[in-house]
Amino acid sequence: MSILINLRSVITEGVGASISNSGTYDPGVLELGELKFHPTQPASWEATFVNAGEGVHTSGTVSLDARTLCVRCLREFDLRIESRLEEIFYREPTTDDHGEALPVIRDDDTIDIEPLLRESLMVELPFAPLHDADCKGLCSRCGTDLNEGDCSCAELPDPNHPFAGLKNLL
Repeated sequence: MSILINLRSVITEGVGASISNSGTYDPGVLELGELKFHPTQPASWEATFVNAGEGVHTSGTVSLDARTLCVRCLREFDLRIESRLEEIFYREPTTDDHGEALPVIRDDDTIDIEPLLRESLMVELPFAPLHDADCKGLCSRCGTDLNEGDCSCAELPDPNHPFAGLKNLL
C-alpha cells in the first residue's frame, strides 16, 4: 500500500520551502522473529517535508497501538510503539557509503513514505515485550502464572536440576 506525497510545490518554491502532512497507515501484522504485533487501530503519522537543495528532508513521527504476548507469562497485552521519522529523498539517484541506493523523488514529484513508516515502526519493536517490567513469568515445572501467586512445586526439589547432587554434600 503506497502513501504518496506530492512534493511539486516544495520543489518549485526552492530551498527552504516546506509542507506538512499527516494521516493514518495500516501496517498489518508486524513480525519480529517469532513475535507478532497486531495493530488495534491504524498507525497515525505526521511529517514535514522541507526542500534541502539536493533533496527533500522528511521529519516527523509515527505511532501505533498494537497487541502482543508477554514473553515471560504469555499474557496478551497492548502497547504503544512510537518512532521518529528522518529521511532525505534525493532528486537524483545516489548511493550511501556502502553502495546502497538512497530514496529518490519520482519523476512525477511524488515520494512513497510507506516504506519509511514501516521501517520506523519495525526499528522500535521490542525484542522481548513484557506486560510489566516486574513480570514473574511462568513456573518452569507446572506452568503456573507466578504473577497470580506462587505454585506448590517451587517448594519441591527438582531431581533433574544440574546442581541437585550438591545437596548430598551437605
